[in-house]
Amino acid sequence: MARTDRRGPLGAPMSRAEIIGGFLYFPFYLAVVPWLLHWLPAFLWAPLSEPLANFLYFCVNFIAVLLIFRRWLAASLAGAGRRFWETVQAAVLGFAFYYALFWLLSRVFGLLRLEVADPNDAYLRSLDGGGWPLLYIGALFLVPPAEETLFRGLIFGNLRERGRILAYAVSALVFAAAHVWRYIGPVGWTGTLLAALRYLPAGIALGWCYEKSDTVWAPIAAHSLLNAAALGLLRLG
Repeated sequence: MARTDRRGPLGAPMSRAEIIGGFLYFPFYLAVVPWLLHWLPAFLWAPLSEPLANFLYFCVNFIAVLLIFRRWLAASLAGAGRRFWETVQAAVLGFAFYYALFWLLSRVFGLLRLEVADPNDAYLRSLDGGGWPLLYIGALFLVPPAEETLFRGLIFGNLRERGRILAYAVSALVFAAAHVWRYIGPVGWTGTLLAALRYLPAGIALGWCYEKSDTVWAPIAAHSLLNAAALGLLRLG
């Protein structure tokens, strides 16, 4: 049975090779793979659309994470199957917890009279109809397993043994920074930092979801639900 005490490991433990491989891949996930895909069209006969480039980025990360963590993900999935209803409950509660935290953050922004825009939302609104199917596939099925394995499984899960506060703080901050750092040039440091705050509720709620369920597949499911809701609201807006 997995240890679930305050500082013990969560669910199936990662092997040393998986931990090393994950941290070695992390800079590729953040910067190298996007840079390569940015320059890829120069070597192709036909131009590569931005939605397709993003989809390829999702695919590369998904495959890389699957290869590095395949043993751990399979063991975690087996654990989720044994505690199916607990996993479902944690995913639903994590989804609700995120919106509660985001509502509180929005209230703080309102009291401070801050208008905070997410550059990612602006990009998504600019997509034409042809870009949305690829985006839905990536956001619902490719991004959640890759990101939750890296941010919750690799970072949160391994730091939790040193302290829960440290695990929550580091994983949530890195998760937020990873989603906005590319926009420092277009929106500046202040705009980027404010945009990063919008991702802290997700980082905290998904970490809690992982801790409660004892399997990474609960935050994967919650992350997929959050992405589906966010894309649905953007399309309606």
